[in-house]
Amino acid sequence: MTDSSQPSALTYVVVWVVLAVLATLSLLASYAPLGDWNVIVAFAIATLKAALVFGFFMHLLHGPPLHRIVIVVALCFVALIILGVLADVATRSVASPYVDDVQSQRAVGTATTSSTP
Repeated sequence: MTDSSQPSALTYVVVWVVLAVLATLSLLASYAPLGDWNVIVAFAIATLKAALVFGFFMHLLHGPPLHRIVIVVALCFVALIILGVLADVATRSVASPYVDDVQSQRAVGTATTSSTP
């Protein structure tokens, strides 16, 4: 007796074939001259593949709601960390002040030849 809420083996095979097709599509899209759309198409395909893996192979589609809540909270924390890193990088100059000082001294010719940390 099988539970009707769980997907069958055929469902997993179909999802696996769709994932293989999407992987091939992303490979072919990487060679296509799409200009600025290359990144958008790649992320769209990657999002579809991740949704299939989350839904079927990680049993989030047919599993208990607590599992979906845990994944959403984890993804929110990952997004928070990424936003923190992006905010940190966006508020920095291209190079640190030490590197800028050394480059300006070399341009003037007053830098020493000894290496300093």
